[in-house]
Amino acid sequence: MRISLNWLRELVEVTLTPEELAQTLTMAGFEVEDIEDLGTLADGVVIGKVLEVEPHPNANKLRVCQVDIGGSDPLNIVCGASNVRPDIYVPVATIGTYLPTIDLKIRASKLRGVRSEGMICSLAEVGLAKESAGIHIFEAETIPLGSDARPLLGLTDTILDVTSTANRADALSMVGVAREVVALTGASLTLPETVEVSIPEASDALTLKVSEPKASPAYIGTVIEGVKIGPSPDWLQQRLKAAGVRPINNVVDVTNYILLEWGQPLHAFDRERLQAVAGVENLTIGVRFAKSGESLTTLDGQTRSLEPQALLITANDQPVAMAGVMGGEATEVNNNTQSIVLEAALFDPVTIRRSSRSQSIRTESSARYERGVNQAELDIACKRAIALITELAAGTPTTQSIADQRPDPSTWARSIELRLD
Repeated sequence: MRISLNWLRELVEVTLTPEELAQTLTMAGFEVEDIEDLGTLADGVVIGKVLEVEPHPNANKLRVCQVDIGGSDPLNIVCGASNVRPDIYVPVATIGTYLPTIDLKIRASKLRGVRSEGMICSLAEVGLAKESAGIHIFEAETIPLGSDARPLLGLTDTILDVTSTANRADALSMVGVAREVVALTGASLTLPETVEVSIPEASDALTLKVSEPKASPAYIGTVIEGVKIGPSPDWLQQRLKAAGVRPINNVVDVTNYILLEWGQPLHAFDRERLQAVAGVENLTIGVRFAKSGESLTTLDGQTRSLEPQALLITANDQPVAMAGVMGGEATEVNNNTQSIVLEAALFDPVTIRRSSRSQSIRTESSARYERGVNQAELDIACKRAIALITELAAGTPTTQSIADQRPDPSTWARSIELRLD
């Protein structure tokens, strides 16, 4: 797992250098494969404002831009991006800057006969995306020209790439790693704030039918209406990118964020698309094993013939997801989504392992379920996700249904027996 030190420092008081922290974790049984200073990806990239854009005299797909980076004169920069236009703030790689992601040192040069004195960058060119459709445009109304672009790009962080053993499921979350650092250093721990959100009582709009309680000892389904799908705020996108996760939209990003923060996988279904699959308005979300001859087209676009050991999520008995592994394409959240059903559940590790292997799929969710997630944190993770979706996507929780076969919390093990023989 990629551990953001900026994020970790919000949870625990880390006074060690990245190298000292890596050594401490290594001595505790973790393997730190790499320490990555994100600042090196854009050292020399500054904030610029595009003043003018003119057609290139010798190339139809190029533009000649006048870009102000706070110097005495604007820079003349040739740009091929289709989204370049006047009056936008952009990241500019100045002459002498080395961009390691694309192995390029910026030099003054002539492009098709026109002098270019720098480069306006895309997110891909500063290591923040695998590919980009155009240059990056900052949304802020005013930014100091010539200032370091790295803070706005989220590149003031250091990443520890940490590998843990199979018995350390807790190490697959920021909270789990923070607790480990507390145990190793004696520092204090600050857990993420969980805001209580008022949710009306269960209704016929959403009911649950868990046919396999041993395979799914707890399932929480929450209807959230009135969501407005859009990009996540910069802080959320930056945290996901630092962890190696591609931002998608504000709802899906929240589910991925909670997975990274608490180690609890979540899934968001488009409610109206669930209703279309079910053929009725009132939904019954089920958990059962696959039947002979059933198939499901998953989010990766593959239509999968399901084996009997595959645990499914169903909508009125119609398969809509491989439980704990991957959602279905027919019910995924998209730009038109207005209402969702948020799933927060516990699934049996052995069941998920068999299910994922039957289809040769391994996902971030299945990796955590296979190791076992913390049953005590299911409700916390669910509440935090609902609060964030309410805040970032303007949603309103309207009903919640819970199927809970967990033992009474008073019986949960809170101590470990240590034998010295």
